[in-house]
Amino acid sequence: MTGRVLVVDDIPANVKLLEARLGAEYFEVVTALSGEAALAEARRTLPDLVLLDVMMPGMDGFEVCRRLKADPRTQHIPVVMVTALDQIADRVKGLEAGADDFLTKPVNDTALVTRAKSLVRLKALTDELRLRSVAGRELGLDDGLDPRLFAEVPRGRVLLVDDRRSSFERLQTGLAGRHELTVETDAQQALFRVAESDFDLVIVSLGLSNFDALRLVSQMRSLERTRMLPILLVTEQEDRVRLLRGLDLGVNDYLVRPIDRQEL
Repeated sequence: MTGRVLVVDDIPANVKLLEARLGAEYFEVVTALSGEAALAEARRTLPDLVLLDVMMPGMDGFEVCRRLKADPRTQHIPVVMVTALDQIADRVKGLEAGADDFLTKPVNDTALVTRAKSLVRLKALTDELRLRSVAGRELGLDDGLDPRLFAEVPRGRVLLVDDRRSSFERLQTGLAGRHELTVETDAQQALFRVAESDFDLVIVSLGLSNFDALRLVSQMRSLERTRMLPILLVTEQEDRVRLLRGLDLGVNDYLVRPIDRQEL
């Protein structure tokens, strides 16, 4: 799935680089070289995603993000902050401003395309739900949609598929207290679990020792019940070829070991 992406950076060379990378994946790209121009362009073009540089003269990325999220016309547009800052405090500040995700400079091509496709896909789904809700109210019908669907969910049900104790225990520690986590060491049992339960996310280790993790991903994508279930791959730095195959199969996002707890 492609869409319209607004790229915001005060350095034209950075804009051209991101524009070329996204254009190669058939995204429509619009650009802005300042915070003020970004706000105007977002209201004019209503993009499906905003890639927003943090460090800009005048209005910085944090303020641009706050204004986008405060405007009813643009508040539902996902914002990815692109930054050279890697301090936890900076990420917290971005989240408080309303950012949906982060990319750290220099931007990795795989991470860029993965985040873009995942967030554009998510926006399309939420837009469809929102349109159904509006149409239902206009017709005086109960659309059956709980308003909480559009609110931030503080806890979720997560299935972790990993057959290495040292690996899944580190992930358990990172998610402890934040989500309801189920660990499954057998891939086939994991498939049965997702088919019979209501999980919000599946995390799959690409390095499963007794089963092909990509086959598990393919099987989940072939089932009606799990076709749209978010899948997160955990991979090693050197396993880029299999990671790309996973993304082609429909994986939504990935984490590279060693895993940053804040990113998780």
